[in-house]
Amino acid sequence: MRDYPTLKQIQAVKEKLGSLIVETPAHPWRDPRLSDRIGHNTEVFVKLELLQVTGTFKPRGALNVMLNLDKNQLRRGVTAVSAGNHAIATAYASKAFGTTAKVVMPQNANPLRIRMARDLGAEIDFADSPHNAFTRVQQIEQEEGRTFIHPFEGPLTLQGTGTAGLEFSKQVPKLDAMVLPIGGG
Repeated sequence: MRDYPTLKQIQAVKEKLGSLIVETPAHPWRDPRLSDRIGHNTEVFVKLELLQVTGTFKPRGALNVMLNLDKNQLRRGVTAVSAGNHAIATAYASKAFGTTAKVVMPQNANPLRIRMARDLGAEIDFADSPHNAFTRVQQIEQEEGRTFIHPFEGPLTLQGTGTAGLEFSKQVPKLDAMVLPIGGG
């Protein structure tokens, strides 16, 4: 059974992340087409993570992993596997902590995302399939001693990601339901 992050852990991570992230706004979504489907008395709010550093929620998790590395781990650098957003977030996080990132991306990854990760200092390795990407990142981890920052399953990644929900619950405290996407991309 997976250990899911506790509210207390997420609150502690939010404090530690401090100015490394942006507290993104929650914004009411008003659209007649939406109201016609869900009812005119239903309020919908969206969390604008596109305003986060790197444009997604991904830095929250990557930065939390970085905050938990010791000096030797930081010296050896980090690695990740991603088609884009997590690669960019890992590059951003490694730069913020003065270390290096080697990221494995699919050969058909979006060229803009590849460039954004490179512009933030990441070295890019390419793989021809998701399976081979995870195999390659394990090789890098073993051969170079880099710390693997999992794009969606690592406990520290989950705790960092949870800070978006924590902010949202404070920004819109009277929620009847929260709909969240799940998955890594």
